[in-house]
Amino acid sequence: MTEAQVRFAATHYVGSQKLTLDLVNRLRRYNPNFVVLHYHLAIWQQQPKHQFIIDGKRWGNDWDFVNQHEDWFWHNEKGERVRSKQDGKYLMNIMNPEFRKYWKKSIARQIIAGKYQAVFLDSASPALLPWEAAHADPWLAGRAVITRRFKELKGLTWSGAYENFMADLTGFLEFLGFATLPNIGALFTSWDTTDYYTTASGAFMEHAFQTKNAKDWKTAMNRTLKLINQDKIVIFQPYLKADNDYETRMYYLSCYLLIKGRYSYLHYFAKKIFSWYPEWEVELGRPLEPVKSIRDLEINKNLYCRKYEKGEVCVNISRKNKVVSFNKPVFRVIPQGGGPVNKEGEINGMLLFEKGKSFVIKPWEGLVVVYEK
Repeated sequence: MTEAQVRFAATHYVGSQKLTLDLVNRLRRYNPNFVVLHYHLAIWQQQPKHQFIIDGKRWGNDWDFVNQHEDWFWHNEKGERVRSKQDGKYLMNIMNPEFRKYWKKSIARQIIAGKYQAVFLDSASPALLPWEAAHADPWLAGRAVITRRFKELKGLTWSGAYENFMADLTGFLEFLGFATLPNIGALFTSWDTTDYYTTASGAFMEHAFQTKNAKDWKTAMNRTLKLINQDKIVIFQPYLKADNDYETRMYYLSCYLLIKGRYSYLHYFAKKIFSWYPEWEVELGRPLEPVKSIRDLEINKNLYCRKYEKGEVCVNISRKNKVVSFNKPVFRVIPQGGGPVNKEGEINGMLLFEKGKSFVIKPWEGLVVVYEK
C-alpha cells in the first residue's frame, strides 16, 4: 500500500484483518485505535497450501505439527479424514481436549504477536457441514448436525459441540482481552438452531441481507437482533456484483441501519476489498429507539422503517412498490461513484440529494433520507 492509501484506510475504516505487523504499525501511526483482526479457521485445519499469518510477520501454516495428531481430525465411518469439497480444508474433532488446548494457545500466541484485538474465525457454522463435508461423511448430511449425536463428540450433536467449543475458546480469549468473531453466515438457514448468540464475543456475517425471500429475511434479522441487543460485535459483509450497483448498495446500507447497534459494522465491495462508497459517510446520528424485533419497525406489510436523530431509513421486502410519505420535505440520499481507493488515496464519488415529501421504494430496495442536507 502507498502511504496515501495507508492514511486513507486509517482515517476512514474502523479496522481490517489479515495484516502483518509492519502494516499494522503504519496504520496505527495515523490512528492508534485502528482495530485489526487475526484470521484463523474456526473448526477446520488449513490444508498445507493455504497460509495464514503465524507470528505477526510471516505467512505460513502449522500443518506439519497438526498432521502428527491423527486423533485431532474428524473421521468418517471408514476412518478417513474429512475434507471440505470447497477448498480442501480438514474438519477437526472439536471435542478433543488436546486439540482444544492447542487451538486456544496457538491462536492466542498469534494474536499477541500481531498486536491484534480479536480473531475472525472463518467457516464456523455447523450448518455448512451438510454442504462442505457430507460428501466425505454421509452422517453429516441433511440436518444431522442438529439431530445426530456422536460418541466422538462426547454424546453431543455437531451443533452442541460447536456451542461448547466456541464458549470455551471465547472464555479463554476474552480473559486475555481478545474477542472472538466467528463467521456464522447470513443466518437464513431455518433449521439451524445452533446458539451463535451467547457463545462468542460477536459474529462476522458473510452474505448478510443477500436474499429475496421475505421469510428468510425476517428470520435472519430477528436472529441478528439477538446479537445486537446483547451489545455483541457484529460485522456484516454482503457482496456486490458491480461497484455501480447503486440499488443494491442502498439496500445493504438500509438493512444495516434498520438493526444497527452500538458495535455494528458494514462492509461491501465488488472486486476490490479496499473500496470506499460515499453513502458510508451519511450522518444520521443515533437511532431514536432500540429494536427488539423486526416487527417493531413494520409500518406497512413488508415495509420497515426506523427513525434516527437526523433522518430515517426504510426497506421494502414486498413484491410491490411502496410509497413512504413524510410530514415535511426531506432529502433522499443518492450515491454517485465509489469503488476502489487509488494509489493517491482518493475515490471518485459523491452524494446527491433529492428533495421531496414522498418517495417510491421498489421491491427489495432501501431508502435513506436526511432531514437536512
